[in-house]
Amino acid sequence: MNRPTYDLIVVGAGPAGLSAATEAANAGLATLCLDKLAPGGQLINLGELQDVEEPWNGPDMAARLTDDAAVAGVEIGFGEVTALSGSGPWTIETADGERHSARAIVIATGLNKGKLGVPNEADYEGRGLSHCAHCDGPLYAGLPVVVAGANGWAESEAEELAGLAGKLTIVDAGATKDSGNVHRIAGRIVSLEGADGLQSVTVEGTEGRQVLPANAVFVYVGQSPAAEFLPDSLARDAAGHIVVDAEGRASAATVFAVGDVRAGAQQSLSDAIADGRRAAQAVAAALKMKS
Repeated sequence: MNRPTYDLIVVGAGPAGLSAATEAANAGLATLCLDKLAPGGQLINLGELQDVEEPWNGPDMAARLTDDAAVAGVEIGFGEVTALSGSGPWTIETADGERHSARAIVIATGLNKGKLGVPNEADYEGRGLSHCAHCDGPLYAGLPVVVAGANGWAESEAEELAGLAGKLTIVDAGATKDSGNVHRIAGRIVSLEGADGLQSVTVEGTEGRQVLPANAVFVYVGQSPAAEFLPDSLARDAAGHIVVDAEGRASAATVFAVGDVRAGAQQSLSDAIADGRRAAQAVAAALKMKS
């Protein structure tokens, strides 16, 4: 896989990254798409998708996007990227010591897992704290569960949990009115309780403190951009997301960012796919001008 120079390396093989890689390869660019895990990103953990016209679940959509990339000629590799250096050509380095060079880079690494920020949080990982409704939701069928957060992915997860849980509560700083069998509380979780797995959570909100029965909390707050390997010179917003222009171009020439890692991302599948395609078109145009 240590090819001298690619036209484009895409770091991250979620929906935004795979879409960018496919679009670039279809434009004739030699493209490598790297991911530290299996292709698909967040899609692997989603059940029925809410923002697509056809009835698809997450794993099937991930397989479709991966197949499209392979047919287009994208080289898909595995490795955790630990450093980006250079100025075009760029060089990336992986945790395994591999180095790859490319004329352009697309960052599509998404977000790190969310955190509530409560003192005993680590004690409940795997014992009531989850980040995947499709994986763990059936374990809590008929029981009270809480979704922390109300962003795009959180709402999608809540849709799936609503059909499983005995009672579903969404806790978010900007929560709005209840809908159907989903109760919403404007506030944040400040503690977790339970001697043998999670049994309840304490919420601090506009109505003061209250204790909610909860056998599981699905966490979609406190997520940080997965961009620790990038140089400090790349412009970020206050939360660490990569700042880009309308085409996805970052502050360094021929570096682009797509999907949830970029500032202003909408955290939806359709936006991620459109993001990737748009940036790849801009990459192709930029490299053509440099030829």
